[in-house]
Amino acid sequence: MELDSMVWLGLAVPLAVCALGCVGRADSGTPSPPDAAGGWRAVGEPERFDAETIFTYIDGHAEVYLAYGMRSCTSRRYEGPDGQPAIVVDVFEMASPDDAFGVFTVDLDGEDAAVGHDGRYRYGWLSFWKGTYFVSITAEDETEDARDAVFSLGHSIAAMIDVDSPRPAIVGGLPAAGLERASVRFLRSEVILRTHLYLGEQDVAGLGPDTEAALARYHRDGLSAHLLIVRYPDERRAKAAEREFAARFLQGEMALKVVQDSVGRWYGIRREGQLAAMVLGAGSEAMASDLLAETTRGGAG
Repeated sequence: MELDSMVWLGLAVPLAVCALGCVGRADSGTPSPPDAAGGWRAVGEPERFDAETIFTYIDGHAEVYLAYGMRSCTSRRYEGPDGQPAIVVDVFEMASPDDAFGVFTVDLDGEDAAVGHDGRYRYGWLSFWKGTYFVSITAEDETEDARDAVFSLGHSIAAMIDVDSPRPAIVGGLPAAGLERASVRFLRSEVILRTHLYLGEQDVAGLGPDTEAALARYHRDGLSAHLLIVRYPDERRAKAAEREFAARFLQGEMALKVVQDSVGRWYGIRREGQLAAMVLGAGSEAMASDLLAETTRGGAG
């Protein structure tokens, strides 16, 4: 079962709120937002937060960013012409390009926007990632002029980030057939996994800061499934995760690769070395088996 939409909203809102404040070529090298965009003018100097002080800026939800190794956040607010909404820019420096992509994938609602990498825009909020940075720009209300200013700020900041990085390699291991592209997430944390796919409070895959995981939803022949690929730091950790998964979903039998639960959904795991593919809640045995075979056969980085 997926996380209730209202619970998910509680996680997504802080991302938009934080977008109301950060950017610039700061002392740490973080891109700094311009002083103005269109009729919008910056109010004061940028504010900067680190892994400890971020809680004063994003009360109660900073853990989302910390789960992706946030190093800093630079925030700046802009006031517009009379009657126009304020705009806030936030630039987060993450631990790696993979983590920047990961925090970007926490909320993929909206439409494509040709800004930075994989830019998305929805009602006053523009977000994208590039290099080790996740950028969030939010207008407090939607107007045509505010939208233009938001995009102008986005293009300016993206141009300051002169490092291009590919998506995490493990994401490339997701089978293409039936993939819902807007569902693709990169993560390292069980807490983040539960925000996208809730299977109870017990850990599902043994995730941690030293793991890499890609999660996606599939639709084939009217049926759906989630696929989770995890690369562990060593084979010992991968085997331990395989045993835990089997105990929870496969009746404790390592030899049973695909098992149906009491409500008719199918679960399965297949491990090759440090890499494990896990199917969660597939609509049929064949779908579960096919996804496992396709993932491990194609590899993931």
